[in-house]
Amino acid sequence: MDPNHLFTAAVEILLLLLAISVHEGAHAWMADRCGDPTARGLGRVTLNPLRHLDPAGSLIFPGVLIALGLPVFGWGKPTPVVEEKLRRRGRDEILVLAAGSIANLLLAGLAFIALVVALVVLGPAGREAGTMVIMPPAGQVVRPETFPLMFTLVRMVLLNVFLAAFNLIPMPPLDGGQIVLHLLPPDWAARLAVLRPYGFMIGVAVALIGVLPLLFLVSGVLIVVINLF
Repeated sequence: MDPNHLFTAAVEILLLLLAISVHEGAHAWMADRCGDPTARGLGRVTLNPLRHLDPAGSLIFPGVLIALGLPVFGWGKPTPVVEEKLRRRGRDEILVLAAGSIANLLLAGLAFIALVVALVVLGPAGREAGTMVIMPPAGQVVRPETFPLMFTLVRMVLLNVFLAAFNLIPMPPLDGGQIVLHLLPPDWAARLAVLRPYGFMIGVAVALIGVLPLLFLVSGVLIVVINLF
């Protein structure tokens, strides 16, 4: 494989592991705050990726996506939550479920702020590098090692937005689907819960097809911001 592609793949995987660790660590932290220390006792309130690593979802699946040239995302080892230990069952369950995606959006926001600061500091060179990351010239391979900061920040924004959107897809067992089950009337929730065994694969398909327009929108916003500086 081309060294540039290897570099890109390595950065993508490292950023994904960070995003997954933030996501699962936020679930564990919120569960602990709401009265269930189970995940904390297992050492899951941490950004250490080894605590959250799922070999298939954190390494193999993202590697296949990189090889196919598709947007990179994945998942970590589910954070254990004992619902009976939560202080206020309905409200706290929703808070725990939402915490992961909220944390990813916060990380995307921090990366966006850092991107703006980098653009101000780097000037035209930063603007050119950021534009090439999002819209590489036709027939030209982007060489991220020549502008690692811009490459990392842009990818961090896009990856965390994608991961948050993926997990909020209203299909159980994804976080968004679990939240919807708590909000729907019992008979509607029962109908949706029937899809749980197939929900994850449906969610992956929806993410690959339906979340892509969101990434195009975010990429467009980044291009506008980059060209403002």
